[in-house]
Amino acid sequence: MPEVKPKRAFEAVIFDMDGTLADTFPTVVRIFNQLAAERTGREMSLEDLLPYFGPPETEIFKHFFPGEEEHRLVVEEFYRLSRADGQAIKPFAGIGELLAELRQDGLRLAVYTGASTEAGRIRLGHAGLLDFFDEVLGGDQVANYKPHPEGIIKLVERFGLEPRAAMFVGDTTADIAAGRGAGTAVAAVTWGAGKREALAAAGPDYLIDDPETLRAIMSQGLGVRD
Repeated sequence: MPEVKPKRAFEAVIFDMDGTLADTFPTVVRIFNQLAAERTGREMSLEDLLPYFGPPETEIFKHFFPGEEEHRLVVEEFYRLSRADGQAIKPFAGIGELLAELRQDGLRLAVYTGASTEAGRIRLGHAGLLDFFDEVLGGDQVANYKPHPEGIIKLVERFGLEPRAAMFVGDTTADIAAGRGAGTAVAAVTWGAGKREALAAAGPDYLIDDPETLRAIMSQGLGVRD
């Protein structure tokens, strides 16, 4: 008799990128300070920049470089530096194996990032993860940024699925709120920018300490909801 595979908990998994799939923050902060230091004389830490996260970099830069021509030049330089400076961007341990297994199991995979689509694809390429994904959607392709669910809703619709058939995986409370608003299951990972206590208080369906736990949820059907 042919092997009968168990019913999958979900048909698609949508991932946040920075702090969820790959350790990108040191590189992002370094590139930002390369752009800012010579123009403003100010150097910023990740904690300084986190309050601005949500919109894509092209919008964030407007806070610091409001002049139209200066902003245009900064954005061009940002993409040039992003393409050149990616040696330190690595996937978190176990992420590559997780994505390979999910693809082998036939799940649709996507990324929804607050970064611009181009920046997202560049960073995923540096991390060696780009080819795993059917879709990459950035903050420049939505009218409403996280924690609004617009980007997740768009991806679920592109896959032709009901929200309950998808899971969104992120590392911040804004990610949790976005997934909740979209009607998907939500997994919050503890290895990114969010603090475990704050993530737990935001009420994700799953609080994930390692990729192996997420793999088990997907393969064992633990995520099937009524």
